[in-house]
Amino acid sequence: MEDQSEESMETQLCFDMLMMSVFNTGKERSVKEWKKLFLEAGFTRYKTNPILGLRSLIELYP
Repeated sequence: MEDQSEESMETQLCFDMLMMSVFNTGKERSVKEWKKLFLEAGFTRYKTNPILGLRSLIELYP
């Protein structure tokens, strides 16, 4: 994992808390959990591209 600034980490933690409080059925997933979910859904591989702070673009391939 890349080094994160203190401000970036604080923003990420606040965003996580917001998501957990707004969507009480949601959960934070690890990279391992995402991989398992994608493979079980029938995708053969995926690629994660970090963009703009704590957002990422996830590409899925059939």
